[in-house]
Amino acid sequence: MKRSILFLGVAVAVLSFGVVRAERVHPASHVTYACSSGQACIEGNSTGTSTYAVYGVSTGADGVHGLISSTTGSSGVAGISTGTSGSGHGVYGSSSNGAGVYGTSTTYGVYGVASTAINGSGVYGGYSGEGNGVTAVSNDTTGNNEALAAYAEKKQTNIFVGYNAYYNRSCSINPTADLFCMGSVSGSVLHVRHHASGRRVLAFASESTSQIIEDFGSTRLDGGVVNVQIGSDFASLMARNTDYYVFLTPLGESRGLYVSMKTPYGFQVRENERGRSTLAFDYRIVARPVDAQEGRLPDAPRVERPPTPIALSHSP
Repeated sequence: MKRSILFLGVAVAVLSFGVVRAERVHPASHVTYACSSGQACIEGNSTGTSTYAVYGVSTGADGVHGLISSTTGSSGVAGISTGTSGSGHGVYGSSSNGAGVYGTSTTYGVYGVASTAINGSGVYGGYSGEGNGVTAVSNDTTGNNEALAAYAEKKQTNIFVGYNAYYNRSCSINPTADLFCMGSVSGSVLHVRHHASGRRVLAFASESTSQIIEDFGSTRLDGGVVNVQIGSDFASLMARNTDYYVFLTPLGESRGLYVSMKTPYGFQVRENERGRSTLAFDYRIVARPVDAQEGRLPDAPRVERPPTPIALSHSP
């Protein structure tokens, strides 16, 4: 038998002959309604735009408290919004001091699923002050549970999308787990997973003292000289000057090669000592991106650990 505790000014009693609304001007300190069938032991209906169906106020404990011992997947507190338009929330939490929504569990503290039928979010966190929109903390010591996990279950579903409106920049993980960031990606070690000869291996990314982009190519000298045009797609990403580097690798014997001239759109290569060889060579171009914002070895941003949410007591 399920029990629900009522601390409200209006009570609804479920009797054998129907639903009777009983108004208590001075409610008892403890009122219990027992039921085993019907839609609800306690029901509040509101049709007003500014009237709450259920309203709970407390100065020392929970305003609304739900307790469940079921193992069938039911919830201690469930919020369901059936509107197909507008911005009705299943669960809405607002706080001036603690967490707007606080969840603690041995599995998922907060679990949200977005439906494809309605344009909405499984979990949405917004913060109007100087703080985190969403903070996830885990004390798991098994390595099997994450502080924050995102699961995409459809072929077209992005795993993660983050966006900053001030800079108009975003970072996302697409359905195939490719990472795309408009800003720089940093870390103590960067690596990429590859499939090679039936094995899954990790390749480590090189590090640079500044933001750079690279391009590669092959061509050949004709009579000891050649003008190399930089691809228009790569040239559009380069800073508009000749402050880029060209590295040459001759593919045969020569007197040596050198870059005799550079422009924003190409460069000239000659053989040393006025040589007139016809010779193939590889080249590598290293340039600064046109939208680079950081200089050489900039100071690392300070990363502070978010405050641990206050442990709340939820004993009945």
